[in-house]
Amino acid sequence: MFKIIRQRWLLGLYLLLTVSIIATFFKPLQFEHTTLGIIVGTIFVTVGAVLIAALPAYLIAGVMAGIVRLPSWLQSLTAVSVYILAGMPSIILGIIGFLLFVNTLGFGWSMLSAMLTLIMLLYPTLVTAFSQLLRPFNERYGKAAKSFGIGPLEFLFRLSPAYQKGKILDALILGWATSLGDTAAVMLTCGALTGFPTSIMDSVRLLNFHIFLLAMDIPGGMPEARSLSLLLIIFLLFLFITPRLANRFLSED
Repeated sequence: MFKIIRQRWLLGLYLLLTVSIIATFFKPLQFEHTTLGIIVGTIFVTVGAVLIAALPAYLIAGVMAGIVRLPSWLQSLTAVSVYILAGMPSIILGIIGFLLFVNTLGFGWSMLSAMLTLIMLLYPTLVTAFSQLLRPFNERYGKAAKSFGIGPLEFLFRLSPAYQKGKILDALILGWATSLGDTAAVMLTCGALTGFPTSIMDSVRLLNFHIFLLAMDIPGGMPEARSLSLLLIIFLLFLFITPRLANRFLSED
């Protein structure tokens, strides 16, 4: 009984804190400098980065969960690479993206450079999220799958998604929320143009970078930065609620 009361108290405190944070932003909204190109470019880059990073991250998560077997030295090297990327500051990933994608490969300030940089940022997050759901699934059903002649790749890409589609959706949405919130990793690679992008090689100002510029560099831009921050917070809350609704809907199928 005490545990239930404590959980409800913590939930109430969390909701109160969330409402208090949102309430500080409620003033007349302003969107003088925000264009449709910024919104479209942000969605294209962030969603594209999550979808491209998901497949290799899911495969590496299968390795870390013990589903796909590799030589011990290669498995250790894989784990170390994930941990190094996870602990690397996003501004360093931005510098790497600038030097590698913008300069060396010649992609310039473009949506492609920003997307590839975000993939480096999202990779450890998705690997960690996927491995957390694959490891207990493997411990529960891995031996039974082997006894039925199910190979590791079939177990990983066919059997697991069939039973864990809601949790996989959770991980993808977590990755998307991460890409929406990080500024340092993309501000050196995306460019700053606000026009509507027509190709993946076009420069575009992403929303998180746009909020930074409004707050720091554009005279009188703070009210608009506050308005966009409010909308972004509400949208992230929506992303938090959506997986729960999706899990409930998918569990009824």
